[in-house]
Amino acid sequence: MNEPRRAHSVYPIRVAVVYYSRFGAIELLAQSIAEGARDLPGVDVRMVRVSDWVNGEVLPDRAGGAVSQQRTDMLNQLLVADAIVVGSPGYFGSMAAAVKRLFEECVTAAPPAVDRTRQWRQCPFRNKVGGAFTATATPHGGNETALQSILAMLMHLGMIVVTPGQTQPILEGDAAPYGPTGITGPEGDWPLSAGALSSARAFGRQIGETTSWIKLGQARWPGRGRETVARVQDSPPTPG
Repeated sequence: MNEPRRAHSVYPIRVAVVYYSRFGAIELLAQSIAEGARDLPGVDVRMVRVSDWVNGEVLPDRAGGAVSQQRTDMLNQLLVADAIVVGSPGYFGSMAAAVKRLFEECVTAAPPAVDRTRQWRQCPFRNKVGGAFTATATPHGGNETALQSILAMLMHLGMIVVTPGQTQPILEGDAAPYGPTGITGPEGDWPLSAGALSSARAFGRQIGETTSWIKLGQARWPGRGRETVARVQDSPPTPG
């Protein structure tokens, strides 16, 4: 009987969890998503924390060159990732400005250089897997529209969007159909529910599985050329 062999040209699957967290809730969701993705063999997860100063504001204790280098390192992590999961608190029904600005910088940072006002002329994230998560103060604090703002951005970047969808039981689920969510209270100090963290972990696993399927399929697709196909051998069985 033939032994299953790993496709060395496909693994590891690189997942970047990008998040902006002011009071800790988004960071906890990010960690749960990372744990879920790491449950799968061959998945490498990198945490990318977005800070206001990374987007160009130099703090008194930071040199401008250090800020520029940190930003470059973050952008490089996103460019090499196979999947990017983006988390942000919901502000006025949308993602935080720091998150949107980071991705605007990403799009214009990849060579070849183009007019920075024409971001759509580059597609560095096309066909990468994408997902979103958020947290708001109240159940009606705009969490679903915040998720939609992130997903709309990912779709404009040509990414393959993955969402939890409506899971059973539909009315009792802690996550929105667009992505994991959390409720943090008016002061941002409510602990996240066990259900919210569990949903985030399940979503991380879903992201890892979907990205694995897509990356393996891309490598096996004849349209990529004979050399790529020849390097791909049987993949490990899908974890149960």
